Amino acid sequence: MNTRNVVIARQPIVDNSLATFAYELLYRREVTELEANVIDPVGATAQVVSSCLMDIGLHNLIGSGKAFINFPRSYLVNPSGVPLPREHTVIEVLEGAGFDAVLLAALRRWVKAGFVLALDDFVFEPKLTPFVELATYVKLDIQAMSQEAFCEQVEMLKPFGVKIIAEKIETWEEFHFARVLDIDFYQGYFFERPESVSGKASKVNHMTLLQLMASLLRADDISVVELEKIVCQDVGLVHKLLRYLNSPITGLVAAVDSVRLAIMLIGVERLKSLTNLLLMSEMTSDREVLLEQILVRAKHAELFAKARGYASEDRYFLAGMLSMIDVVMGANLDEVLAELPLPNDFIDAIIGRTGRVGQVLDLVEDYEKHRVISNVNDSETLTVAYVDAVKWAREFTQSI
Repeated sequence: MNTRNVVIARQPIVDNSLATFAYELLYRREVTELEANVIDPVGATAQVVSSCLMDIGLHNLIGSGKAFINFPRSYLVNPSGVPLPREHTVIEVLEGAGFDAVLLAALRRWVKAGFVLALDDFVFEPKLTPFVELATYVKLDIQAMSQEAFCEQVEMLKPFGVKIIAEKIETWEEFHFARVLDIDFYQGYFFERPESVSGKASKVNHMTLLQLMASLLRADDISVVELEKIVCQDVGLVHKLLRYLNSPITGLVAAVDSVRLAIMLIGVERLKSLTNLLLMSEMTSDREVLLEQILVRAKHAELFAKARGYASEDRYFLAGMLSMIDVVMGANLDEVLAELPLPNDFIDAIIGRTGRVGQVLDLVEDYEKHRVISNVNDSETLTVAYVDAVKWAREFTQSI
């Protein structure tokens, strides 16, 4: 099984007696990094959450305390479900989230779902009252304002009953100043710098995740047997799901001796949530574009086959997806396909474009590249299927 190193930094949040109340969990690409080097905020959040759940273990990071995790706006307004324990999780709303009606409605959904909110690097003004009313914690940056302004912020926030966290405290004087104001919690280099915690993570094949998510989204009544067949293709995915089930947060007391039982215990909705998480943790801006291209081709092939009345249209979806796996893996197509448990005729259809599956792939690729389609009926069917495929792919990517 291929593995990679995963890293999460944690910084304690302490109370007035300097006892650790919670940890803020921070994204890191390398153990040696002192600060987060975030290229994609959504992917960074997904990596922190997935590492907590399926690699390092949330209990190993926070014990019985709470985890403060940064959530960017795009994650908050399109919540796909986060399988984190609500009693141990605090969602941090970042200062650049854009405090508008859309965000407010999204945050109300998170609170209704049982999550607790913290407003990070917050500066109160009356128009932001609805957001403060939803929050349990407000973090004030002691470095970002004068002592007078800090005092004013504390006085304005006290009537709301929120817990105030003074963050970025670097000296004894700053701690003493905040303590005189009867602040609830404190965070900063004065107490402890972020500590990097690393672990080994099993690698998961991107195409397996795409195939699994496509199956979860396409079927209203998908069978456990079909899901088992997909999951079993990738030992890394099996390992992650078993690690998740073995985590204390699931409360599982029974032994799991099969992939089928693991899927049944996780459930379809939570499996969808975990698959979302793994997909997002691998996505950067360039991969998002590639993801949509792969999905459009796969769905285009499936819809064309369905319109033609061909049997087993799911084979065409998989063929379309696998026809671009070389781009994802950065290796020759025949070498990559040879490592997958596929029938020889199916591999031949993808590489040599033989049989009906190969012919459909040829037509789909010709349409993508604006080549002339000699058969009028094929051309018309391809056009209709393409429009529907693009719509489906966009809905898919928005859902993750």
